[in-house]
Amino acid sequence: MLRSITILAFIAFLSATGYLVAQPAIYVARDFKQAVRNNTRTLDGRPGAAYWQNRAAYELDVTVNPQKKQAVGKARITYTNNSPDALRALNLKLIQNVHLPRAVRAAPMDEAYLTDGIHLANIRANGKAIAWDNAAVQGSDDPTNAWLNLPKALEAGQSVNIELEWAYEIQTSQNEHREGMVDSTSLYCAYWYPRIAVYDDISGWDLIPHNVQTEFYNDFSDYDVTIRVPEGFVVWATGELANAKEVLQDPYLGRLQQSYQSDEIIKIVTDKDLKQGDITAQKPQLAWRYRAENVTDFAFGLSDHYLWDATSVVVDPATGRRASVQTAYLESSTDFPEVADIARNCIRYFSTQMPAIPYPYPKLTVFNGFGQMEYPMMVNDVDMYNLDDSKALTAHEIAHTYFPFLTGINETAFAWMDEGWATFLEYFACTELYTLKNPEQAIYPGYYMRRYLGRKGPETEVPIFTPSFQQLDPAYGLNSYGKPASAYLSLLHLLGREQFLECLQAYVARWQGKHPQPYDFFFTFEDVSGQDLDWFWQRWFMEYNTMDLALVSYHFDNGISYVRIRNEGGKPLPIVVKATQEDGSSQTFTFSPAWWEDRDVVEVGFATPGPASRLELVWKDFVDVDRTDDVLEK
Repeated sequence: MLRSITILAFIAFLSATGYLVAQPAIYVARDFKQAVRNNTRTLDGRPGAAYWQNRAAYELDVTVNPQKKQAVGKARITYTNNSPDALRALNLKLIQNVHLPRAVRAAPMDEAYLTDGIHLANIRANGKAIAWDNAAVQGSDDPTNAWLNLPKALEAGQSVNIELEWAYEIQTSQNEHREGMVDSTSLYCAYWYPRIAVYDDISGWDLIPHNVQTEFYNDFSDYDVTIRVPEGFVVWATGELANAKEVLQDPYLGRLQQSYQSDEIIKIVTDKDLKQGDITAQKPQLAWRYRAENVTDFAFGLSDHYLWDATSVVVDPATGRRASVQTAYLESSTDFPEVADIARNCIRYFSTQMPAIPYPYPKLTVFNGFGQMEYPMMVNDVDMYNLDDSKALTAHEIAHTYFPFLTGINETAFAWMDEGWATFLEYFACTELYTLKNPEQAIYPGYYMRRYLGRKGPETEVPIFTPSFQQLDPAYGLNSYGKPASAYLSLLHLLGREQFLECLQAYVARWQGKHPQPYDFFFTFEDVSGQDLDWFWQRWFMEYNTMDLALVSYHFDNGISYVRIRNEGGKPLPIVVKATQEDGSSQTFTFSPAWWEDRDVVEVGFATPGPASRLELVWKDFVDVDRTDDVLEK
């Protein structure tokens, strides 16, 4: 559909059912307008004809010493410049430097979290040595970003081969961090290698510092990774294990291979097997090799005493394609024996029901660590107190497969584009796939919106569109998880499930393997639905407002109950009214958020047997910050 990105004049006038409110066109940032002029983005949500993105191929070889808590690696990176610009330097993401005592973090950390950062050496570009000063990098204002000057500009369409070595100390804090030592011989490695930052058509280089709170923005790359560990250690990682016969002994190799086609949970390594101690090949050092194509990151976990379960699930009924589902966990875990089955069911649900997009990868491993954090084909999850929480957490992290991994979202700037969707999909999995015992404690809205109801200052109403890296809690958490989940659920009520899924699937199809901006999401939904939704985006994502509806008045006329409702908060929400008769019988009626498109007071009507004795706004799937005006009684 055609649209104008100029700001429209405000329009305000009265109607018989309420006051019409001002309707500006959606705010469009200057960088996106520039991308439209450059034909890399469009106003209908599709990638432009001139859309481009850079990519890399990583060959990584890392030796991990759990006893010394050290990782030492070397890399060969082939980086291809598909942009129209000549690049005189590459920006490196050195996330491990966030552990430096002087690094800027969004929250205080304990002493065990601190290390001396990551150290690079022997850097070459196309065979030519490049000077590097670790002390200067670590002493800079932002040690998580560092420039690698090239001996010759990398022109458009050219590639450069980067070789380097690095080492870092693995942090030991037990405070549920995303990576580090889990126990004395178990660990999880994430952000463990120097990565070339994203260079895109919107901002150029991604130079946003990492502060622990925010998450990540990565290019789609290919990985060939060798992980060297002592004898007896098993490694689980992003990608597929390429040399299983070299590292696993029978019968464990046979069990793993059997699991790839199994609908049952296969115990690859049991507590009895651990006592025997003959799981891996009998060599002083083992090299586990994993490969993954077109993924945004690579992570791995390892242990010499974890149990290992595996199964598989059909993710595409049309082709019969299966995905492997594996778990690695401590014998003492109370919930992980159930997680392989939970994960398998969630993957099937997401693949066929909501968002009804087949799981795109060949495998998934859920690792028993601390982080409650997602990676391509990997999840790092802590033990949970009950199965409600286990189901919710597992569903949430697997949902990230679609956002930000299948669609390469800039989580650092727009966390709501992935965490909000994961919260939304978790809610559906835990209400349609599972019936939780205490959903108000485990999932949206209760779990994610408690602080929204408890805090009443302007920090809770900061617009969702505010760049995530500029926010602190509670704004960051609310704007990343609960509030955007509310917006997506309200959008589903507005469009209906069938059209909503059509729009969502089109958005993913258009931006699979690419880097969508918020406007690409907005404009795709408008293009596919054929509706002008600027009013919805503006009020949900770009304004200071809140969730608050109020019952104003009621009258009954000729078999129809009429209820007048005011949108005190401003956000377009569905209206759910329960009407109770004198005899105690009741009916519930739901009205679309579309009623709020051009007004802040509406009057809805519905047939009832007689005058209602009580009218009440129902808040099962959303929250109302003021419940004192939600009831009218005779």
